[in-house]
Amino acid sequence: MTIDLRPLNEHDANYSEIIDLYREAYPKVQRLPRCVIRHRLKRGKAGFNAVYDHDTWVGFVYTKEYKDIVCVLFFAICESFRSCGYGSKVLDLLGDMHCGKRLVLNIEELDEHAENYPQRIKRRAFYRKNGFNSTGFIVIEPGERQEILIRGGSISKEEVESMNKYFMGCILNFLLKPEVIKAK
Repeated sequence: MTIDLRPLNEHDANYSEIIDLYREAYPKVQRLPRCVIRHRLKRGKAGFNAVYDHDTWVGFVYTKEYKDIVCVLFFAICESFRSCGYGSKVLDLLGDMHCGKRLVLNIEELDEHAENYPQRIKRRAFYRKNGFNSTGFIVIEPGERQEILIRGGSISKEEVESMNKYFMGCILNFLLKPEVIKAK
């Protein structure tokens, strides 16, 4: 298994499949608007990468950097390649590529009443197995609550808030008003 991250653009042979996987893997409330995705991909925006094993497309990852933090915003492996070790390999590759930086990502908060509760447990176990720990914070955005996980250190509430503001911009941050709270 040789993992390779290739910058994604609309000319990638698997562009349509990647967009389909993105829409399948993330509920509408978590997705960026389609026009934003297209705009960023047309401009070759850094951070969107297709994941390949040699010439076989296996998934995608979208990361953004803030100071010494690499935030994994979106990450999915094709269903036919899940549980084959690709997800762990991608996370290890990101760690190697960003040596000395903290990796941060959000996952759906564990909620026994959620329809996809078993999936949430499995996802959390996967990230814990790959060295991610709870930061002790939950971010609340319209329609969702997500637990913030980290690999390679810790993060303060102020850093999370600054990072969110940096990624969203002032206007979107003002409109969405993400709130960072202590996890119970």
